[in-house]
Amino acid sequence: MFIIPPGPKQNGGSARHAKPYCECWSKRGPMTWKHLNVCSCGEDNDESQWKWQQPDERSPSRVVVSDDQKQVTFHPFYSSGTAAVKGDTPLLHNHHYYWEVKMLTETYGTDIMVGLGTNKVSVSDSQFEFTSLLGQDGESYGLSYTGAVRHNATTALDSAGFCRGTIIGVMVDMWRGTLEFYLNRKPQGISFYNLRRHQCLFPMVCSTAAQSSLRLIYASSWRASLLVDAAKILAASVSADARLRVPPGIWYTLRSNFWLTFPNQGCVLDEDEDAPMEIEPVKSSTSVSLASGLSTKHRKSTA
Repeated sequence: MFIIPPGPKQNGGSARHAKPYCECWSKRGPMTWKHLNVCSCGEDNDESQWKWQQPDERSPSRVVVSDDQKQVTFHPFYSSGTAAVKGDTPLLHNHHYYWEVKMLTETYGTDIMVGLGTNKVSVSDSQFEFTSLLGQDGESYGLSYTGAVRHNATTALDSAGFCRGTIIGVMVDMWRGTLEFYLNRKPQGISFYNLRRHQCLFPMVCSTAAQSSLRLIYASSWRASLLVDAAKILAASVSADARLRVPPGIWYTLRSNFWLTFPNQGCVLDEDEDAPMEIEPVKSSTSVSLASGLSTKHRKSTA
């Protein structure tokens, strides 16, 4: 198992800082975990192929999952250790997976992590211990709010981390066995290889912070194929002179079911500013046709 070493720092060598996805989170004030910010930026579709698993009867005081199973709150009263929750659907070989969670509360404490792990990850062992649960052994992988990427008790400071309002994306390629994290829709580079050694994995989040909450805002998957790889290559090869606006219907379908065919598209934060920057969806006619076929195939395969 390999961990990619940290890349060069951005902004002329200055330290990177975690940022929210949009300006909705600029106003700060006291708020209970039951009355979180109602910001819905970045949540313009309802694609959710899996949801968070409801906690068992042994941990109702440490984890609260909403009725729609998309929002999870850890330690709603006080924290006495580490709590975790996993997705209700396993990640299988020969499929691509991408999901996003939004951090709804302030980040603090020992750790708040987003990642994945096998059924062998023991949650009960850390019930009364403050620890970075995801990545403490060979059965899990995690990105910390501090920017640390962990696996098998090894840590690499690989990103800016995340804060209140950040959208954290997780891209898992179970064909090649790779894991890549995204922050505010920007890829952070492949962090881990050889995930195929696991029979199956589950999305996971964990926290030691009292009244910390995250929401699942997107979860999609598609079977690995030559069409998928070709669409990505064609999308990335479009020159600026050949850019064409995609019809709204096709754009919505692609962004809902296969938005990664549009590299670096959508509303993202400019690295030098705090305000969001709108980038027009673009595509050549060839890649639009191919990606549209992919999306149709994906919908049929998941129906």
